[in-house]
Order: sequence, then C-alpha cells, then structure tokens
Amino acid sequence: MGRRKRQTFLEETQPAVSAAAPEIIQWETAIYARLSVENSKKDDGGASIEEQVAICREYIDEHPYLHLAGTFIDNGWTGTNMKRPQFQKMIEEIKEGRIKALVIKDFSRFSRDYIEAGNLLENVFPFFGVRFISVSDNYDSFETDGSAESLLIPLKNLINSFYSRDMSRKVSTAVHTKQLAAEHIPSAIPYGYRKSTTQAYRFEPDPETRDVVTRIFKMRLDGMEFSAIARKLNEEGIPSPGHLRWLRGVSKDPKYEHAKWNCPCVKQICMNPTYTGDLVFGRMPTALYLGQPDYHYEYDESKWRILKDMHEPLIDRETFEILKERRIKRNKEWNDKLEATKEFRENNQPLFHKMIFCGDCGRAMGYHRSIKPGSKNGTYHCQNYFLDEGQHGFHNMAQTKIVAVVQHVISDQLLYLADFDALTARLKRGEETGRQTELRNEVQSLSVQMKSRQVRRERLYEDYSDGILTAEEYTMMKQRFDEEYQQLNRQLNALLVQQAKLNKTLSSENKWLESMHSVIDGGELTRELVVALVEKVLVYEDADHRKRIEVVLKYQEDFETLRSAWEELKGEGQE
Repeated sequence: MGRRKRQTFLEETQPAVSAAAPEIIQWETAIYARLSVENSKKDDGGASIEEQVAICREYIDEHPYLHLAGTFIDNGWTGTNMKRPQFQKMIEEIKEGRIKALVIKDFSRFSRDYIEAGNLLENVFPFFGVRFISVSDNYDSFETDGSAESLLIPLKNLINSFYSRDMSRKVSTAVHTKQLAAEHIPSAIPYGYRKSTTQAYRFEPDPETRDVVTRIFKMRLDGMEFSAIARKLNEEGIPSPGHLRWLRGVSKDPKYEHAKWNCPCVKQICMNPTYTGDLVFGRMPTALYLGQPDYHYEYDESKWRILKDMHEPLIDRETFEILKERRIKRNKEWNDKLEATKEFRENNQPLFHKMIFCGDCGRAMGYHRSIKPGSKNGTYHCQNYFLDEGQHGFHNMAQTKIVAVVQHVISDQLLYLADFDALTARLKRGEETGRQTELRNEVQSLSVQMKSRQVRRERLYEDYSDGILTAEEYTMMKQRFDEEYQQLNRQLNALLVQQAKLNKTLSSENKWLESMHSVIDGGELTRELVVALVEKVLVYEDADHRKRIEVVLKYQEDFETLRSAWEELKGEGQE
C-alpha cells in the first residue's frame, strides 16, 4: 500500500473576517540612551540624553505594536565600557524575558566596542528573540533576513565613519606639513590669480582679472560701499568669480551660470591677504575629524597659516592694512551701536524673522526697524534690489501689512475650527471615517491571515511527526510559511503605523487644531504664534510695481485631512 500524503497548500480559502478587533501582538520595548564622559561635562542640562529619549519615544508612539516597558540611561559612561550599570540592568531584563524589543537613537549610543556589540546583535539578541531598532540608522532587525551579515551592516557603516575620520586626521596633518614647507597651494585659487606656469606650488597674476582686483581695492579705499562696488561691476558686465569659473569650464554647477557680484563676494576679496603676496592657509578650513565636513570661514586669524612674500602682490601692504583698520573701526562702531540700541531692538523684534522671502529671486528679505519712538512697524526688503536696480523690483513691505494678510489667512481657516472640534468629538464617541474603517478592515484581514499561517505551520509539524512529510519537505515548507508570516507581519506593522498616524491626525492632538487653539487663546499675533503657524511668506512685485503676498501655513496636510473627514461625515449626515 502506497504512503498516504496529506496535501498542504500555500494558498487556501481565507476564513471570514471577524468583526471583533484583532489581537495585535505587542513588543515589550526598552529605550536605551547614553551620554559619554566627554559630553557629560558640557553644561547642557542633559539635553543630549533628553533628545535621545524623545526621538525614541516618538518612534515608539508612531509604531503601535511597540509598548514602552522601560527606559535605561547611562549618563557619563563611555561607549567602550560594556559594564555600564543601566546597560547591564537592561541586558538582565532581556535575559529574564521582560524586554522583547530595544530602541536606540543610533548605534554609537549603544556601544563602541564593536566585537561585543556584534556578539549581542548576532547571538544574544536573536537567542532571546529581541527586536533591535536604531532610529537614526533606519535599522530594524525584524526587517532583515536575520543573517550575521545583515545584522552587522549598520555597525560596518559606523566603523567606516570612524575610519574616514581617522583618515581625515592623517590627511590634514600631512597637508599642513606640506603647506608650511611651501609644497602646497590652496585648492580654491583666488580671483585675480592663476597657477604659476613657471614655478610649482605658486600663484601668478591672471592677466584677465588682475586689474579688476586692483580696481576693487581702489574703489574701496575711495570710500565706496561693497554694494556700490558690486553694482558697478555688474553694470559693466564684468564676470563675477563664480560666473568666470562657469565660463572657463572649471565648474558646471548651474548656480554659477548667471552668478553676479554681490556684497559678500567683494568683501571677501578686500579681506584676503593673498593679494599682498602671501600664501594663506586655513581661511576656509574643512576637517571631517573635527566635525566640519563642509568649508566655513575662519574669522580667527591666529588660526591661519601664512607664508610671506610667495608670489607677486596685486596691492601693497599699506593699502591692505588701511582697509583692515577701517574694517576693525567700523565693526567696533557697529558693535557699540548694537549695544546702545539693544533695548530698542529687543522691544521691536521682527515677527517674521527669516520667514519673509522675495518671490522673484527667492532670497530672504532683510528687516529695517522703524525709528519712530514706540513704533513696531518695521519694513522688509530684498537686498538684491540694491545690486540690480532697475531690473529687480524694490520688494519692500511693511510688517503691519504682512500681519494683516497673515491674520486674514488664519481667520479663513479658523472658520473651520468649531466644525473640526465637533468632528473630533464625534470620532471620539466611536464614529469612523471611510479611511479609518478601511484601515481597520485591512488590519483585521492581515491578522486573520497571520493566524491562519500559524495554524497551518503547526499542521506541518504534525504531518512531519506522523511521517506524512519528510524532513526535507517539512524544512522547505516551514521556511515558506515563515517567510509569508514575516511578510504579512511587515504589512501589518506598516498598516498599524498608518492607522496610528491617521487616528492622531483625526483627534484633538492634530497639530493644526493645537495651533489654531493657540491663536484663540493668545489673541494678538506674537512671534511665538508666527513660528507655530507660518512656514514662510513670499512677496512678489510685477513690472508695474504691483505687489502680492503669498502666505504658506504649517500643518496644511493635517488641515486637509480634517477637512476631508469633516466633509465626508457631513455628507453622510445629509443622505
């Protein structure tokens, strides 16, 4: 008699979806945060620890299948020490089965002992069934195939980062040595110079631009403002440094295709001692190992490395020193003025600081305070007008006019506030929107499918025990069921996140609702309310000097979600 074999299919009719809410498996979750010995000495009130915990809490709040069971903090402990008290306490909780998921801000907070960290990730956590999540690294061990390679990918990235920093330190040291030996020149050749055609590691004057530099210094020596010099050069069609690099093919960056002279560009030329014949290093430093991956201007001249008389000067030292003394004097006068007007400025703060932009050029508009005693009506303006007069509208706008427009826009949205409050009250009583019902049904369906996979997986073992399936068949089919289960669980987790976000948006915790209630409670439009409500304001001006203001408010997506839900439920009530 032939061997009987029970047929087990990967696809079979799904049982009917139960109307009852599905039982969602929750992971008892711990947060771990650490602040190093060095950082703990900073007078930051533990803000770094608080930031780590806040990021982790926000992640847990957005993932309903995670349940916060405890927070473990080691303040003032280095990451290379695995005997941190709270860390060890957390490991004991894991071994005792009270913690099934661990959330950290990033891998560097977890450990800097990569061998021991690798052992925990590859052996200890999988053995105890612990789900490991690093928020900033976008890593979730549940989303990987569980192999050692996948578990160690983020750690490898971290090691690579430290390797890059170490290489940065070595390269910087080598470059500095070559600089002091006059065997190196700055990578950015100053406007007015080019690489020497006769001597290595030297500059020589650029025949096309040397006279422009000399002229800039002369105009500045004669008392012209930086903006006036820039406007003069633009009017004469002289290519700016950036535009010249574009024309010569040195740079293909689109921003240089139409780059013009501006105040910072002229000012940097007048402040550069290279034009006196010196090689200057360290004015625009970059160092990955110091946490400075991008170039920045170093105002502390004591940190510069200067080699005297290394190439032909374009201006004499006396001229450079005169301009430098004037600059120091003007800076002192400006600082004295700021100190003298400190109280006035504090009482006349711009409501829309760094929020008002020119609609034509996209540049942030500057703010001029009113000189009238007690007046708070300052004016915003676009500085590009001064550099391109006649082709660029003045784009000035009084703050009072902007306030009136912003208040009008907010008032239009406030008309919905009462309706939206009523909407959240209805939802709180158990009513649902169509999308909420749809998500709930999808979650229930996936939960039923997962339960079905579990039952069928158990049957596989029974078949194997009864000799119906061979070990090879059992292993193969079990793996397929496990993969299906994992995929369904990922889908379920994603749906639960969507559901949680939608429910939060359709509740009194909606950011738009909170902001609008703050307007009602606050009354007058203050800086705090502006920051809470306004994303940006654009000021336009057409050829006939007619002006238009466009206000972009925050939380528009939250507002639209509430409005759609309100219109949906309102329509149902009218049927």
